Amino acid sequence: MNLLTVLLQVSAKLPADSTTTAIVVSNENYLQLLMKGGWIMVPLFLLFFLSIYMFIERLVSINTLGKSDANLFTRISELVADNKIEKAIKFCNEKPSTYAKVLAAGLEASVEGEDVEIQDALQSEARQQISILERGMNYLGITASIAPMLGFLGTIFGVIKIFYNISVTDDLNIANISDGLYQKMICSGTGLFVGIIAYSGYYILNGRIDRIVINLDKYTNNLLKDIRSYKRTRNA
Repeated sequence: MNLLTVLLQVSAKLPADSTTTAIVVSNENYLQLLMKGGWIMVPLFLLFFLSIYMFIERLVSINTLGKSDANLFTRISELVADNKIEKAIKFCNEKPSTYAKVLAAGLEASVEGEDVEIQDALQSEARQQISILERGMNYLGITASIAPMLGFLGTIFGVIKIFYNISVTDDLNIANISDGLYQKMICSGTGLFVGIIAYSGYYILNGRIDRIVINLDKYTNNLLKDIRSYKRTRNA
């Protein structure tokens, strides 16, 4: 007896409904399966699209504002050494980057202020610029926490649906259980997926901001050294 004969015999013994069921399942697409999760999928979808939008928007903004210009500090250092503070301030204000705005605040404070005033101006402007870079990122953090909980809530609804179907029909069979299991597993999986996307996006953006903060520390320290050197030369 060859393999083809065995397969034909097995298929002949299958009930007529099994072929129909296989056809129905094969026609289900991913969207239809997701819709079996119930109404809880609506907020999960909204959170998913919000996370994607916020990640892309913040990534573009951080890359634009936090773009490091190798010639920026070199040019400012030359202008400070030549006692052209006003020109250095104007040069910084023409640049859209976070570094330029922070350095401009320090230069403006250096016109009449001492070291303490300059440091305060640099730190204050740096905090404001970092808050601009972090704007909206709290939505990613909230989504990372809420999405898995919404998925768990959908899981509870799925379990309730299973027991409700059994109580109504008074019959413990796979048909009564499958609906609730669909909702339970789809909600849990979607909630975890959305939470992972938001969590990953949040920490990727935070990593980029941390690098900007490190560069800001370096640039502001160098600016303070140049200003001190300029003032010593002027007072000598």
